[in-house]
Amino acid sequence: MKNVIKKAWPLVVAAVLAVALLIFYGVTLSGGNNLGITEENLADGATVYGSAGAGMAFDSGRMTAWNVSEKGAEAVVDFGQEREINALLLNETGYNVKQFSVYYENGGEWELCYRQCEIGVDRLATFYPVTTKKIKVVIDDFKNTVRISDIAVYNLQAREINDFRVSTYIRPEHIGQGLIDPDCFDIVTDVQFIAYGNFDPEGNVVPVEGADKALKGLKDMIGKRDVSITVTVFPVREGATMADVYRDHMDNAVQSIVNLVEELDVDGADFDWEYPHGSEEWALYSEFIVRLGEELHKTGKELSIALSPWGVNLSQEAIDSIDQLQLMSYDMFDYKGDNNSYSGAAACAAEYFISCGFAPGQLNLGISFYGRPDDGSGVWVNYRDENYTQDEYIMYQNGVWFNTVTTVRDKTAYAALRGLGGIMIFSQDEDLPVSDPLSLTAQIGKAIDMFVKEA
Repeated sequence: MKNVIKKAWPLVVAAVLAVALLIFYGVTLSGGNNLGITEENLADGATVYGSAGAGMAFDSGRMTAWNVSEKGAEAVVDFGQEREINALLLNETGYNVKQFSVYYENGGEWELCYRQCEIGVDRLATFYPVTTKKIKVVIDDFKNTVRISDIAVYNLQAREINDFRVSTYIRPEHIGQGLIDPDCFDIVTDVQFIAYGNFDPEGNVVPVEGADKALKGLKDMIGKRDVSITVTVFPVREGATMADVYRDHMDNAVQSIVNLVEELDVDGADFDWEYPHGSEEWALYSEFIVRLGEELHKTGKELSIALSPWGVNLSQEAIDSIDQLQLMSYDMFDYKGDNNSYSGAAACAAEYFISCGFAPGQLNLGISFYGRPDDGSGVWVNYRDENYTQDEYIMYQNGVWFNTVTTVRDKTAYAALRGLGGIMIFSQDEDLPVSDPLSLTAQIGKAIDMFVKEA
């Protein structure tokens, strides 16, 4: 899942690619709200004052906007009465905001309820519900003059979604090391048991040493909880290419995985080929997916595939054969060259796969539990490292870009509102214990409680 070569791109190259983010993905985020929000915009008719200008309305239909040229500029939205709110949807012309904050009035004092690093297009900002007459948006830092075209305020309700997934990757070597908190399985619904084995040049699955013992340990840890397990098979390591295996040993490769799933008594197979190149390899991969899906589905098993959001060229038949697409959105940088952002690692990535022909319900939006350094190196840092998990808001800590409890809540809310199938975690060993206030897994669970209910 973590491709060191991919991660080792020089940051300057990543930044150049990210500047052209919408072109790079081949999709455009609409300023008209892809999220299908139908709740009342509580900012309609509100009075806006402060740095925004007295009485100014944030109404893109009337082409009014808030131009910011000083750090600390603020806009106060006065509803005129007490309102319960839990989200803002903001739109910026361009991508110039580097940090913004949201405050709400409580007993005559301003209290912080949200802070993040970017706005851009259709920026969803979620927080625990507050009841207030006023909110204040502050532009803490920016690159160039900022133009905010719209601030919408909502009290978003939970969406009716059956079987919203929380899928996580766990490696065999992490079982029994104390790195996996058993309480995470009160939130997790699906486990991808990664690196169980690899194909050999003839298409046989060769388990890694200790994988079977680790799988038993995983099942014991899950206990009676309703958690599905799929085993992840990696491509051939030496002696052939994956294209060679598909070209010469397709039947054996398919049957080897089907037999493995049955022998291990698990719920399906997950496959991660990083990455097919050229039309022939994509055609071979499509054929493999179709044939493997057919065989797994005969016995009620599932097929999961991991992909990054660029250059995907699967046939529609292959796409339709996939039960879960593990969306490796965390492989992407945003327009500033930052990793794990809302725009680059959530909205644009999901819209890309939908434009490729995937149904939203197939997609598990990937959230990394590791950090990417800003020096362009190919290393990553665990979120649970105490040097990096001291802030619930800001993504950038000690030279590393991380998801925080705030970005995780936003991305989970986005997945629910957009009708995605769920969330994918990479990887579970990198989180804090679920009981920790800064646990990302726990925050996913809390966000689901806020934004998802069973239909």
